[in-house]
Amino acid sequence: MAAMARTRPNPPVIHMIVAIVVVLAPALLAVAWFQRVPDAPVAKVDPAPVIAAAQAAQFPIAVPSKLPEGWVCTRARWTPLGKPGVSGAYAAGNTAGLGYLSPDRVYVAVDQSDAAPEVLISDVTRRGRPDGTSSLGERTWTRYVSDDGRTRALALISDGRVTIVSADTGYPAIEAFATTLTWSGQA
Repeated sequence: MAAMARTRPNPPVIHMIVAIVVVLAPALLAVAWFQRVPDAPVAKVDPAPVIAAAQAAQFPIAVPSKLPEGWVCTRARWTPLGKPGVSGAYAAGNTAGLGYLSPDRVYVAVDQSDAAPEVLISDVTRRGRPDGTSSLGERTWTRYVSDDGRTRALALISDGRVTIVSADTGYPAIEAFATTLTWSGQA
């Protein structure tokens, strides 16, 4: 009689599950580890030198006051008339810009100029179109919204200057920020 070949029985299902876990666990941990993206550190900027330079030039710069805890100034610039700006182009008027990051990481900008307001409004609002008005205190601001609906802004033209508050958020948040503005150096 021929010797019967012995067959090996199939491994139990639990052994297959353990083998799969042993192989996949390190791979899943590696994927999870490399998927983590840390928050970028916020670069804080002191706006005081820019505010002082604008005041020295007799330019009433809009400055937020009494912002709630957690707001951080991340941009402050002053470009006097005729000096090269950020883009290298010479400024057609005095321009000031302040930018703040809210505690929930929404960036809000305040841009001002005493040059032709249409140019600054077009640039800051991303060629936005008028979208009504907002009455804040004794001032009436014109609302602007970009074509894609992402960027909203409030623009105030007063005393030969334009002040624009813009952000990628809704009007209520921009209006709340605009109500904190005081015009430093204004007589």
